[in-house]
Amino acid sequence: MSSLIRLFLVTYFLLLTLYFGSCSPASFKEITEPKFHPDVGLNISQLLKRHGYPFEAYTVVTEDGYMLGLHRIPFGVHNKSTESGKPVALLVHGLMSQSIDFLNNEPEHSLGLLLADQGYDVWLINLRGNTHSRRHITLDPDVDKAKFWDFSWHESGIYDLPATIDLILNTTGQSKLYYFGHSRGTTAFFVMASELPEYNQKIRLMTSLAPVTFMENNLDKDKWLLANSILGLQITAKVLNLHELMSHSDTRLKIVKTCCYEGSPCLKECELYFEKSFGDSPTEFNMTLLPVYLSNSPSGFSVKDGFHYLQQFKNGGRFRQYDYGVLKNKIKYGQSTPPEYNLTNVVAPVALHYARNDLATGYKDVEHLARVLPNCINLRMVPLEKFYHLNFIWSNHVKTLVYDEIFKDLTKY
Repeated sequence: MSSLIRLFLVTYFLLLTLYFGSCSPASFKEITEPKFHPDVGLNISQLLKRHGYPFEAYTVVTEDGYMLGLHRIPFGVHNKSTESGKPVALLVHGLMSQSIDFLNNEPEHSLGLLLADQGYDVWLINLRGNTHSRRHITLDPDVDKAKFWDFSWHESGIYDLPATIDLILNTTGQSKLYYFGHSRGTTAFFVMASELPEYNQKIRLMTSLAPVTFMENNLDKDKWLLANSILGLQITAKVLNLHELMSHSDTRLKIVKTCCYEGSPCLKECELYFEKSFGDSPTEFNMTLLPVYLSNSPSGFSVKDGFHYLQQFKNGGRFRQYDYGVLKNKIKYGQSTPPEYNLTNVVAPVALHYARNDLATGYKDVEHLARVLPNCINLRMVPLEKFYHLNFIWSNHVKTLVYDEIFKDLTKY
């Protein structure tokens, strides 16, 4: 949530700078037409086609009526095998993200494409509410706002993931798959594996990138401020009839395309935009890819989703379902406080990859999660001080720092 505030403020700072500062239109007179990365503006099917990878699209209909976009890369450029029985990989994105974010960091640094080239049948989910999954069999997200957006990562765990896993396994004829989750994609998994423990038997290995469950030791002071103000935020959202945040906008992309290229007089402002918007240092990123990332993301999420995360800050080290308040909790749960997720049910093998200075997930909380899980097969802190939350999908060195270690685990499972 704090990143949303930063994004809002810095966007308008850039607009002011563009017209009144070093980035004024006059300052561009002697600058040649910028040459952007060829992936800028491409959607997932266009990006895969440009790089020579196949693309298939499916629709998953959940038990509660949400229609999810599911994308598939059945084989790679360097491994074109289409034989049956290939290992299946499911990639699950984080908050404000979507399927393409596992693919748009250049093929040599993108987890989805690396897996396809290693012989995996790669599937990429789009969780409810993002650009590809803003659909329902009866509800309109813009008209029926209160009903459509009444979900958090809990519903993704008990509805989105099971329906998707079942469709994939039925389509491929496999009995198990490899699960790769980033951020919210890890939270939803731990919900599913706790609440629907039978799905543990359908997971060969769960690879968790920047896992988010417990938040008692979160390092972000801004998020703690928001967590301590959650009641006021909930009242404000209700008064404003606000249910969705950060849906995709071309405005942000236009701003970045104006400033973020080599030779731009406001390249420093662009780097500040990236750092303040995402809470990450630009030094670990290829800044020429920033317009590529923003061509499709952020992709939107529900306000309730954000509130559910903020509630975890105040749960005293517990991983709990959504807190509706004492009265509604008694009606919904039969008790005054929301029930805890029973993480001892998560018997599937789990590998946890985390970073010491990740502001979205405290390293002590990840280490606590490792102690609670009954089958944590790997707990690995990235050996780089300035490695942050989004670096797990967007980083110049993510393959050597993270993915090569993941591939070692895959050979064992």
